[in-house]
Amino acid sequence: MNQMIGQIQEALNLNSDDSNVSDRLMIDLINQSRAFHLRNELNKFRTADDTVIQNLHCVELEISDATLVPGLSLPTGCKVLKSKRLIPDTVELHHTDGIVSVGSVQFLEIPFSYVDFKKIPYINYTRFTRNVVYSFLLDGHLFMYSPGNTKYGLIENVMVRGIFEDPVEAGNYCEPCFDYDSPYPIQSWMFETLVKPQVLQQLAIKGQSPLDDENDAADNKTPSVPMSKPKS
Repeated sequence: MNQMIGQIQEALNLNSDDSNVSDRLMIDLINQSRAFHLRNELNKFRTADDTVIQNLHCVELEISDATLVPGLSLPTGCKVLKSKRLIPDTVELHHTDGIVSVGSVQFLEIPFSYVDFKKIPYINYTRFTRNVVYSFLLDGHLFMYSPGNTKYGLIENVMVRGIFEDPVEAGNYCEPCFDYDSPYPIQSWMFETLVKPQVLQQLAIKGQSPLDDENDAADNKTPSVPMSKPKS
């Protein structure tokens, strides 16, 4: 992220440490622009590049009564697994919600299938599907259900691969290790040709690009509107 921020600062001639355009503002705008352009690209049914996918490798699960899950019509007594924490918002597309896959980190032999939650009540128990563990998102939580697999209730953690709206939030989901030096999930061409120009345009529209009162290209400009100092 530091490299992207540096390019934007350079384009705005903001090179000093006391610049009034906060890094947080630039990251927020980069996140918004990235989500917008990824949505446009992937809605054309193009395959998501691994560069933009992030892994949540420690999604903890707990047993929950299926009848307590709103919108999920399963027989009384059915149990499901539910993520203890909300899953970060994904980049929602026309044909999917941005989750690429869900996989077990404990029972590698168990087949997983990620589906729309509306299909769960209509899953039939057959010799072909009895061992399949179905996963789905509902109200921000990840749920797991199987009509016949007796082992799936023992699963404590799963890994979720997805395209998330806020890469910083997703990167810090398991542990706070994602910082400004961490690789940012975006393709170089998308940042250079789509995201950076849009961020610069938004900063100008918002009045965040400072005015060069003396026309000397120095970083002593007056902001057109009050701007927050970057956090230390």
